[in-house]
Amino acid sequence: MCSNKKLLRRPRPYIDESLIGYIARLADTNYYPSPNYILKISQLRVTGIYSNIFISKIDDLCILSQIAEVEDSILWAMAFSSTNSCSSAYIFTSVVKAFGENISTSLFNKTGPRFCPICWQTKAYYSQVWHLSRVTVCPFHKCFLIDTCYNCNNKIKFLRPRLFKCQCGFDLRDSQINIANIEEFALSFQIYKLCQVPEIESINYNSQIQDLEAAKSNKLNNLSDYNYDSFEGLIAKEPRVRNDTFFPLLGLEKLLNFRT
Repeated sequence: MCSNKKLLRRPRPYIDESLIGYIARLADTNYYPSPNYILKISQLRVTGIYSNIFISKIDDLCILSQIAEVEDSILWAMAFSSTNSCSSAYIFTSVVKAFGENISTSLFNKTGPRFCPICWQTKAYYSQVWHLSRVTVCPFHKCFLIDTCYNCNNKIKFLRPRLFKCQCGFDLRDSQINIANIEEFALSFQIYKLCQVPEIESINYNSQIQDLEAAKSNKLNNLSDYNYDSFEGLIAKEPRVRNDTFFPLLGLEKLLNFRT
């Protein structure tokens, strides 16, 4: 049953924002003690929220749509929806629709949220792409994503009182910045690009690679040991090829399954 009540503050979602991230932002904006409050009044399950997975046969977004004044279709576009037609909450969901493709749930991060502290200094929201396990770097700022509090060293949780703050009180925007290595940057960049993250096309990929090379030239082994014949002959036979050259030739599924 839908509700006629509205949240006092109803910010619009960002185009690439995840649904559970938006729920966390709604809770923070309205000064609720936890995103769990929004989940409860919206009659939504906690199961699967770290992976941003919602099941259309079970999860009704009608109440959330009403209280936030956001169209139901937009909310579903923010979620990773199960392709399982079964309506039982006890059936394991192995594949979801995300970024226009069917993706295995094994490729999503299930331990907690991750974010870029520099991104949060201007726009505080969770991007959908941050839920993918293989995305470890923010290509815009060439730094690793954060999943652990710099102050208390505990894993960050979605169900915490304030969006910006760890449960220990530390402002997560002040987290230490760790510059990415070339391979992780290249992999995350190509996933961002295939997932059509807004403004990713504004990044000069080759220039950013050169900057990272210059910053860590004395520490990096620039060659990969992969034999690319095993990847369907996508490039000319080379026994050793740099991954930042190779990644742009792969599709999303192969990138998400790539192991460094």
